[in-house]
Amino acid sequence: MSTTVQRVVVGVDGSAGSLAALRIGLAEAERHGAVLRPVLALVPPGGEIAERRWPSPPELQRIWTGDARVRLLKACGQVLPEGVDGVEVEPEVVRGAPGAVLVDCAPASTDLLVLGACGHGTLSRLRPHSVSRYCLRHANCPVLVVHPDEAEEPADGGRAEQ
Repeated sequence: MSTTVQRVVVGVDGSAGSLAALRIGLAEAERHGAVLRPVLALVPPGGEIAERRWPSPPELQRIWTGDARVRLLKACGQVLPEGVDGVEVEPEVVRGAPGAVLVDCAPASTDLLVLGACGHGTLSRLRPHSVSRYCLRHANCPVLVVHPDEAEEPADGGRAEQ
């Protein structure tokens, strides 16, 4: 069984945590010579249950998908330098619940799933449906959860303390 990372999947929603995860994901993709796949999970505005019961017109669904793609590309543009050298970047919008979407996008043991943490407080630890908790329980690959302040680059250009 190979332990080489071939694809780095990063959950992106535009939050500070997801931008930090994207920075770390890029570094991991560069380090392993892996594909970087930023993924934004698209949940319809009324939720999946409402959408199944009362489907929206296809035109409205195209608008949601287009808006989500713009958000994803904007987040990528904030973090990824133009023409990332040596890393193939495959941004994708996938419809569904974020945890399930991210686990499905990183099915192989040679994948690495990188997520941004939503917070440090007691309330965030008690939330039973957090995306990171879901991914940690269900993923078939290693999962790296990044707090926004952990991904900050040192001012002197050196490595951050581990």
